[in-house]
Amino acid sequence: MTDRVLVTGGSGFVGRRLVQFLRDEGAEVHAPERNALDVSAGSFPDLSVDWVIHLAGRTYVPASWSEPADFYRVNVLGTVNVLEYCRRTQTRLIHVSGYCYGIPERLPIPETAPLKPNNPYAFSKCAAEDACRFFFECLQTEVMIVRPFNIYGPGQQANFLIPRIVEQAIDPGVPAIVVEDDTPRRDYVHLDDVIGAIGSLRRNPKPGATFNIGSGESYSVAEVAEMVCRAAEVSKPVVSRGNRRVNDISDVIADISAIRDAAGWSPLITLPDGLHSVVDHARRPSGAVV
Repeated sequence: MTDRVLVTGGSGFVGRRLVQFLRDEGAEVHAPERNALDVSAGSFPDLSVDWVIHLAGRTYVPASWSEPADFYRVNVLGTVNVLEYCRRTQTRLIHVSGYCYGIPERLPIPETAPLKPNNPYAFSKCAAEDACRFFFECLQTEVMIVRPFNIYGPGQQANFLIPRIVEQAIDPGVPAIVVEDDTPRRDYVHLDDVIGAIGSLRRNPKPGATFNIGSGESYSVAEVAEMVCRAAEVSKPVVSRGNRRVNDISDVIADISAIRDAAGWSPLITLPDGLHSVVDHARRPSGAVV
């Protein structure tokens, strides 16, 4: 593909990998730093592009409980500003949302399931999705929404679950892997699979559609910790403090049949293989090439 793509949040965990992927595909990619592209302030560079992929925003659920208004401002107002830019320039948009279903009524969870945000981060993502649907239905903006479940992969911030587990597993001075709660089950999807799904939707656009991105399986925190130990070739006990998060969900599994049928995408990376990639990356010397 030789089209032109503007990536918001291009310096983030997903954004860095996405920018490289798009360039490898032959796209002309623009990923300005925040001082040149602040979506919450509505400041956009003077560019002519074919696609916008909107990643910029605040993440990390625990932080959203202490700063709910800022999560709303950045994630909702920022998305509205991106939508207005796309409306004015008649540019197609892929909006990267998040898990919005709350406690599911059944598993796996289809895109048609009720949205029941149970934390301020999910609330902001649901509101941003509402804006996307309004701009599509009333203002003819070509937008697709993707809902990744639990993304993980090399280079993720250390405050997320899998990097915390990996750090403890590979540190010879740490005798046990300690987690707050080892029971919640999540659908973990590798970063490269998320990038592949976005690429598939660029090749097979479905304006107005919403797609889950996940693995179609769930694993408990305890199972993840055990897999990390196997990947790191260490033997350490897993200790749970028994601290359940506010409004936590016991189990989530994505129904990914819609994106498989519409764009031919399916995840390629199993959780054990993906965790190997995270462990290998964590063991590289600081500054080593990924």
